Amino acid sequence: MPRSRIAEFSIERLQVLDQDGAVDESLEPDLDEERLREWYRTMKLSRRLDERAIALQRRGELGTFAPAIGQEAAQVGSAGALGDDDWLVPAFREHPAALARGGSPRAVFAYAMGLEEGGAPPEGSRVLPPSIAVGTQPLHAAGIGWAEAMRGTESVALTYFGDGATSEGEVYEALNLAGVYGSQTVFCCQNNRYAISTPLAKQTRAGTLAQKAIAAGIEGIQVDGNDVLGVYAATNEAIERARRGVPTLIEALTYRRGMHTTADDPSVYRTTDEEAEWEALDPILRFERYLRDRGVLDDEAVASIEAGIEDDLAAGIEAARDLAEGADPEEMFEYAYGEPPRYLDRQREAFAAGDDREVAPAESVARGDGAGTPADAAGDDPTAASADAFADADRLNVVEAIRTTLRAELERDEDVLVYGQDVGVDGGVFRATQGLLDAFPGRVHDAPVAEAGIVGLGVGLAAAGYRPVAEIQFSGFTFQAFAQLHQHVSRIRSRSRGRVTCPMVVRAPYGLGVKALEHHSESYEAGYAHVPGLKVAIPSTPRNAAGLLRAAIRDPDPVLFFEPMPLYRAIRRPVPEESVVPLGEARVVEEGTDVTVVAWGAMVREAERALEAVDASVELIDLQSISPLDTGTVVDSVRETGRCVVVHEAPRTGGFAGEVTARIVDEATWHLEAPIERVTGYDVPVPLPAREDSYRPDAGRIGAAIERVATA
Repeated sequence: MPRSRIAEFSIERLQVLDQDGAVDESLEPDLDEERLREWYRTMKLSRRLDERAIALQRRGELGTFAPAIGQEAAQVGSAGALGDDDWLVPAFREHPAALARGGSPRAVFAYAMGLEEGGAPPEGSRVLPPSIAVGTQPLHAAGIGWAEAMRGTESVALTYFGDGATSEGEVYEALNLAGVYGSQTVFCCQNNRYAISTPLAKQTRAGTLAQKAIAAGIEGIQVDGNDVLGVYAATNEAIERARRGVPTLIEALTYRRGMHTTADDPSVYRTTDEEAEWEALDPILRFERYLRDRGVLDDEAVASIEAGIEDDLAAGIEAARDLAEGADPEEMFEYAYGEPPRYLDRQREAFAAGDDREVAPAESVARGDGAGTPADAAGDDPTAASADAFADADRLNVVEAIRTTLRAELERDEDVLVYGQDVGVDGGVFRATQGLLDAFPGRVHDAPVAEAGIVGLGVGLAAAGYRPVAEIQFSGFTFQAFAQLHQHVSRIRSRSRGRVTCPMVVRAPYGLGVKALEHHSESYEAGYAHVPGLKVAIPSTPRNAAGLLRAAIRDPDPVLFFEPMPLYRAIRRPVPEESVVPLGEARVVEEGTDVTVVAWGAMVREAERALEAVDASVELIDLQSISPLDTGTVVDSVRETGRCVVVHEAPRTGGFAGEVTARIVDEATWHLEAPIERVTGYDVPVPLPAREDSYRPDAGRIGAAIERVATA
């Protein structure tokens, strides 16, 4: 069969100033002299700041620092094209852009001294904090740009990354998703020729990095990154395109004249001839020649600017030193959560008291089922609550309860947004979102198969004011998004000192029991509970599925919502409207006096089956959320029974039963009359369906453990 050419492409390259500062007047942007002088001052300020920071680091006063020497034009020219309502999403070397957007030398020095305050965006600005993880923040800019497009604003998001980051998959996901959603985003790749020591030739065989936009269906352009006017012109055009829903990838060709960081020695991998060649192309010298030729600068003006810069740097260093000297270490507790769990408060109390305890002394916690609303006050037995609470309640299964709650929250709050794999036309793999696309056009979106992208978009959507509810098709695939969850979703509040938050929910079908293929039956919830800043909820009934999900959507913090697949259609129960189950409150399913059994998710139902066959009086506790963990309800129960069994379907080693056990040992050791037993999965990969039943804890194993503990 003959072959035919189906696509051709070319990449434009833009330059306005040549290396001698001569200008192509046909391309010269119309800018007033005051603005040009301010850009020059910002570039010089950044250069001198870098030099001072390197000297301070060498004296041991700063930590590792990433100078931007040589890249000032690429950042000041692009940031200079932004309006007041536009967003800046930096990586970790973007202090020239930050200074151009109103940032201060004090903040840059403070951040290098190891103070989070230095990374917090200036009050009232639309600047995200620095992002250290390479290539992860473009997704946030894509999410912000999508949010602004949905709201119909003129605001755009500009994000930076280096040539090395283009080898990261999340950069491609960001470009692709921005194209899919018509995101008002401009991507600026500062091609400084090296990913630490790896030269561009060893990073890609592509002729340009700008051509990587072609596969995403967005615009791509290459610009001389040492030409501040050219960068401004390219960015200005890209912003206009972004406002029409066409993202752009700008490749700014520049050169990192200094080290990658102060821990790096570029002489190992660069030649002196190469460095001399690029020294002649220095962006500040080029711009200064142009400004002198135009009469904007003379020797007196340059001297005045330099003197002012030295004063600003001296003041910035002293202000950063004062901040470091007065830094309160207790502030580490301040921004991890919008609503800190009680056990974190106790850790903070112990720290503030300065005693030797790891947590403050335990306090008596009143026993309760963690209901949160009158309708929830009696577990799953509607006869034990008032008749009025259940008079109009529909009997729903878990998947119907989730769907009904999503619908109600979409109706209640126009900022709630549902998106993910197959959630629209298909209604989700388990039909949890069925019908929502038609009911809420523009607020329910199908997403490409890109787990990191889906979660990373949520960071940007949340930063821009939405409450995203994202679905990952199975919890085993949330690991593709673990970097976003760990590095950004959980930390953005702390990193920004509370100025940027991420109130998003990530839903995922979870656990054993559906006889699916590999990775579709994982139960690794303990790994996520280990991440400060994340909350993890796992329902076990239709009513707490609705109540927990409603609480999660309204929570100020990010929540992973794991939905046990075997329970989706297993039982029907009355689910009152507006039922809310607060995160961090356990539910007493059955009261008893001999043994406490702690479980969550599908294991609650398995434990209920076990109770039918044992003689002991068992108190069964459904944790409902494992982060935050309701230690009080568990500990109070164990103080009464003296015995405990903890059940989960995840592998035993490192499973969350270990944390539950540790909390009991911390606070109820002298009440224990027998060793605590764990009934769990085994420390092997989850078997395929033919052997899954042998792996999964069942009523028999749970009942045997209860009998052993009860008679010990």
